[in-house]
Amino acid sequence: MTIRHQIELETISFVILAAFISSFFVLRSNQNFQQQFHINFPIIAGNSTQNVITPISNPVSKVDTASQISPDGTKMLIMKTTHNIDGTLTYVISAADGSGLNEKQLYTTKVKGSESMSVPFNAWSPDNKYLFVHKNGNDALVFRATGEPIASGQTYFDVADLFREQNKKDMFSEATGWASETLLIVNTVKADNTKGSSYWFEVPSKAIIQLSSEF
Repeated sequence: MTIRHQIELETISFVILAAFISSFFVLRSNQNFQQQFHINFPIIAGNSTQNVITPISNPVSKVDTASQISPDGTKMLIMKTTHNIDGTLTYVISAADGSGLNEKQLYTTKVKGSESMSVPFNAWSPDNKYLFVHKNGNDALVFRATGEPIASGQTYFDVADLFREQNKKDMFSEATGWASETLLIVNTVKADNTKGSSYWFEVPSKAIIQLSSEF
């Protein structure tokens, strides 16, 4: 082998070795670059379960309505009773035209569920100026039909309370209806629980007049 051929062979070998070393370092550099800029993407589940919030409906209070029209058909007494979710009762008493229009609230109260109010069939006075409702059975609350106070500082008269205040010998038992435009008929019982006298309760003076006959 001549010197020229030997030099050429060594030169080719050196070039191949250099190319191999260069390729090695380039490949190593690319791997380091990929490791430095590696990005983790979140994995999204295809069938992910979502929490579904179901709205809870609020209990609905029950409302009952009772009414009584006046004898001449021109006025109407309306009582709405709301049965509250806490067991109490809310009563709203109103007066309206005979058709139920132009309703005007007279009174509202919230009481225990053990208490009651009701509309009697003869609630209206003959001239439609006054009306009464029953409370806890037979007690009577008397109102002006216009919604005005029935007396100074008083929305209504509690007839049973007035009997007790006046210390009558008989105890209030029931109000049965109207004897005239201003006279409410009241029956009583005696201390031994036997039947007592009948009375007129006069509105608006609050006078209690004993009658000779019983109703």
